[in-house]
This record gives sequence, C-alpha cells and structure tokens, in this order.
Amino acid sequence: MLNSNLLRKLDMQDFLVFLAVHEQRSVTSVADTLCVSQSTVSYCLKKLRNSFEDELFINTRAGMRPTPKASAMYPHVLKMIECINLCHAGT
Repeated sequence: MLNSNLLRKLDMQDFLVFLAVHEQRSVTSVADTLCVSQSTVSYCLKKLRNSFEDELFINTRAGMRPTPKASAMYPHVLKMIECINLCHAGT
C-alpha cells in the first residue's frame, strides 16, 4: 500500500520523466526523447515535486541539477521501472 495519497496521483510517465531528467539534465531533451511536449515534462515534474515534497531538480545554467533527495531516489526509481519491465516481459 502507498504511504501517501499524494503518491496515488503519480503514474509511469512521471517516473520515466524523473529518470530522464536525472540522466539528461534537460527538459527539452527529455521532451524530445519521450516524444512529449515540454509542458508535459514540466507538469510531470510538478506532480513529482508535490508528491515528494521536494524541488527534486534545480534549473541552473548547466542544466537541471538534482537535489540530494532526487539523487537518493534515483536508484530506487530505476529499480522500480526495471521490475515493472521484468513483470511485463513475464520473467
């Protein structure tokens, strides 16, 4: 069961955006990679920020810098997506 009702509002796309922003450090690049608009990426980030009560990524000249919380979350979110992919593959 989820610990927070805020987490219930998140979906797979939100977590894929999280991973992509963490890896690519650019909203524009993420939008292109995921074939969505920049506003969709921004909306997903807003949902994530609200749900995890953290800024998660700070916009800097060098790109989107993850906060300590985002850096701590990254391996767990990556593992979650990997597990879902394994379930889908039937292994």
